[in-house]
Amino acid sequence: MNRVVLVAGASSGVGRDAAASLAARGHTVYGTSRDVTRVDAPGVTPVALEVTDDRSVRACVEEVVERAGGIDAVVYSAGFYVAGSAEETDPELAIAQLDAYLVGAHRLVRAVLPHMRRRGGGRLLLMSSTAAVAAIPFHSVYSASKAALNHYAEALRYEVEPFGVRVACVEATSVRTGAATALRTGAPLPVYQPVRDKVLDRFRRLQLEGPEPTAVSREIVRAVEARRMRPLYRVGLQAKTLPVLRAVLPRRLFAHLYGRFFGLGRPPGD
Repeated sequence: MNRVVLVAGASSGVGRDAAASLAARGHTVYGTSRDVTRVDAPGVTPVALEVTDDRSVRACVEEVVERAGGIDAVVYSAGFYVAGSAEETDPELAIAQLDAYLVGAHRLVRAVLPHMRRRGGGRLLLMSSTAAVAAIPFHSVYSASKAALNHYAEALRYEVEPFGVRVACVEATSVRTGAATALRTGAPLPVYQPVRDKVLDRFRRLQLEGPEPTAVSREIVRAVEARRMRPLYRVGLQAKTLPVLRAVLPRRLFAHLYGRFFGLGRPPGD
């Protein structure tokens, strides 16, 4: 069944690959970016969108509805990557991170829900991370934004499923998108440098070894096409095993092992 899918953040990474994969499957795909010239996936129609601007979000949704007659599914994969210690991350950067991942998703959800309710259903897929399950050291704001997105999706599910609208999160980790080489940071403090640099170097190496965006886009396609979409899709071995380890291991042991994984010493609170 051909569906009309709006992919937010389709100019690069998972969003671009998901848009291309959905179009290749015969779906009608609209891909967004602040700069529409960067939406170059085959078979994808570019639409301008700035997720931090209410008017831009409303205009994007109205344009797609007018051109396609409605929207069956939304894939939210927009955002950027903030790293560094909490003390190094100024409030403006923290607000921008939350605006991109959480509030931006909320803007798009609010804009599209009236159309989905009138049509009697739809699908909302929000790109999350295993950082929502176990916060990554020196990624406090990033981890908080993904955890908030997961809880947002959980609450939203209760509210909109009576209208036939399904909500899902897609969790992955260390996907090879190149985001770790284009991170945003605040003003560095020398006191954090040795440990911070060790953790960020470790994260960059993990991303080089992580799953390709195609692994994530396959799950997104599966969710869009499924007879009944699941509330959670986890991609990759780490994304599947980390929540289990966190649930079954004693807190101190998990913190010790997780810290060691990133090259840290004693666990917090030890």
